[in-house]
Order: sequence, then C-alpha cells, then structure tokens
Amino acid sequence: MTKTMNKRIALSLIAAVIFAAVFATFFILQSQGEEKLIVAVQPTQNPIDIRSRAEELRVFLEKRLGMPVEIYVPTNYAAVIEALRFRNAHVALMGSWPAYIATRTADSEVILAEVRTVAIDDKIVESTYYFSYWIVLPDSPYKSLQDLRNKKACFPSPLSSSGYLAPVARMVELGLLEVKEDQQADPKDFFSEVIFGGGYGQCWAALKAGQVDVAVIAGDVAYDLYKEAISGSRVIEKQGPLPSHVVVAVNDLPEDLKTRIKAAFLELGQEDYRDLMKKLVSAIFVGFKESSSEEHLASLKKFIELTGLSFG
Repeated sequence: MTKTMNKRIALSLIAAVIFAAVFATFFILQSQGEEKLIVAVQPTQNPIDIRSRAEELRVFLEKRLGMPVEIYVPTNYAAVIEALRFRNAHVALMGSWPAYIATRTADSEVILAEVRTVAIDDKIVESTYYFSYWIVLPDSPYKSLQDLRNKKACFPSPLSSSGYLAPVARMVELGLLEVKEDQQADPKDFFSEVIFGGGYGQCWAALKAGQVDVAVIAGDVAYDLYKEAISGSRVIEKQGPLPSHVVVAVNDLPEDLKTRIKAAFLELGQEDYRDLMKKLVSAIFVGFKESSSEEHLASLKKFIELTGLSFG
C-alpha cells in the first residue's frame, strides 16, 4: 500500500469520526425535540443592537460546530435563565450573578469565564476577576467605613455584583450590618441615605459634587473613569475578587458538543475574532478561559450567603 493511499485512508477515517460526532449530536438534540443549538445572550445593551451584531457570532459558531445555531436575545436576564431551565436554550452568555442563579435553578454549569482587561489597584491586567472599592474625597474626615454611619452613600445599581452585592457583603463582614434569618442586608440600616446613581460615573459625580459622603468604583469600568476616580479620591475599603462574565451550558448537553463549544469560544480570543465579542458583549473582552461553577463563582456565592441578597 502506497503512502498516498495510507494518507487518503487516514483522512477518510478522520472525516468519518467528525461526521459521526456531528451526527451523534444531531441525534441527541433531535431526540430531545431540538434540531439546532440555541445560544442565549443576556442583554447588556439594547437587545435590538445585540441581535443585529449577533449574526456574525451565529455564522462563526455554525462553521466551527458544523450544525445550525440560533442566537436568542431576550429582553432581560430572567428570560435567559428560564430559557436554560426549559431547554429553549442550550448555552448562554451571562453575567456572574444571573449565572449563579442558573446553576442553582436551571441545571446548568459554567464552562468558560471571560478574560477582560481590568484595573486591580494601580495595575492594568488581563484577568477573569476584579475588585471594587469604597472611595471618599481626599480631604474627607472619614478614614474607614465605620466612620460613615448615618452618612450618605451612592451605589451604582442594586443589580450590580461589584457595585452593590460585594460592598454590602463587606459591610456585613465588618459587623456594620446585621442580617436576620430570611432577610436581606440593607445598607439603609447603616447610612442615613442610600442613592442608586444608575452607574459608576454618576456615583463618582455625586461624590465630587458633595451630594454623598462615600461611593463605590470598580476595576472593570472604562479605564479613564477608573483612573479619574481613584486618583481623585481616597480608598477606604476594598472587596472581591469578583468574577467576570461567563459561558453557561445546560448539564445534559452531550460532552463532545460541550468540548467543541469550548474550543469555538476559546478561538474568539484570537486577535482576528476578538472585536466580534467586544461589539457583542464587552469592550474590555480579551478572551475566554476554561472554568467551572465551583471555581469561578465561589466568591460570589459567599457574598450572596453573607447578605441574603437576590438578583432583581
């Protein structure tokens, strides 16, 4: 038998294996009443804008997976979780807090963590985690959170893990808030006034204007904002690590398909494809890293248990 014939036979065997894997995936999905892979994207911006940008991701995944792919962009995080729960979606791009809910209520698991360009203290790093900081003005008389009882505080949003969940958990750790059974920690029990600014920039503006005594800034905001806030303030407390966004998959997805999904998303970290995810998910996107629910969401789980807070 010639080398050419051996090569042809080897290539034929490889092709047969690939075909068998794809066929097996189709068979399993069809046996569950599904004929395509559905990827849900938690909206972080206008859902209409995301849908128009998601077409590029759909084409990319179809070529890598060798099967039809649909991108589903609901109007809120709850619809993503419900889609996973009822198997109307098999994979989802999600924030860490909603992902934690999905792992507990939708029989799903974290398979990849997003690597992003973030600021940690005075350094710019590429990481799957980051921190947030309590800040006061440089000439503020307050040296610690303990000094701020009955003062005014600004949080960006009650749905922010770095801007609300983790800072409130730090207050519980320091003994500034008491959480009774079946109740949620409430910073209004410590501060005289709690403002939700709608974003980190708004809270920084409120602090500069003297409208509040303390605010929160996070290392995953735009670097110009982070640099301005950190250089123009004094950090009195720090909390974290906070997990980045994730890729979640339903637990009963075939393992060979999960492996190929991971490989496809990991490829999105290559320079040729990185802009696709920057437009779709995050401007600070660098790539993905293999992870698990236990590894990536451990700190978030602790913050939730400390505070009793729920998302939404």
